[in-house]
Amino acid sequence: MSWTILADGVVAVLLIATIIYVRRFSKQIRAIRDSRGEFEKLIADLTKSTDQAASHLHQFKVTAEVTGRDLQARVERTQALTTEFGKMGEDLKLLTERAESAANHLEAVIAKGRHIATASAPAPVAAMQPAPAIELPEEEDDRKVSSLSKLSGLR
Repeated sequence: MSWTILADGVVAVLLIATIIYVRRFSKQIRAIRDSRGEFEKLIADLTKSTDQAASHLHQFKVTAEVTGRDLQARVERTQALTTEFGKMGEDLKLLTERAESAANHLEAVIAKGRHIATASAPAPVAAMQPAPAIELPEEEDDRKVSSLSKLSGLR
């Protein structure tokens, strides 16, 4: 009989330990159930934030594409204008060189005329010859006319 009482005692102690363990486990499960609503709210907030971030990212991509295309168009336009201004600069340089050449030639003719006028005695008005006209080669005239027509087209 002593073995049965001892066995009953061990079973009783194990049952008490099981009841204590089940009670603690039940409290933990109850705490989890109570916090489930908060957890679901947290998940809903996280989902909402993720959706907003995805929406903003999409808007950012669209804006970046539009801005990129606009910037590319402006770069191409700037390159075209730079090329055009370079051509105009070359035309202006050519015109300036031609004008300087003509001015130097005119100065030389005037100086030569003054030198002749001071060296010789005053001649009657009828005997004076008009100064020779400055002649430019035909190629230079054609380039000058084409440069001038390009410049007049810019207005």
